[in-house]
Amino acid sequence: MYYIKKYVNCWAIHNDTTGNSRKLTAQEVEAVKKELPELEKPQVLTVYTDRIQAIKEKP
Repeated sequence: MYYIKKYVNCWAIHNDTTGNSRKLTAQEVEAVKKELPELEKPQVLTVYTDRIQAIKEKP
């Protein structure tokens, strides 16, 4: 499972299975907003999902 978390200074993707996480690029933030529109809401800080099509996994 993945989750996108909005922090004060960035957005990050977390892989719950591996424990890895990383900051999203500006392009990835825009892409993930289109795929998961609930992230546009200011009160939403974290979104959990099984798959994110907009982001390719980096090794």
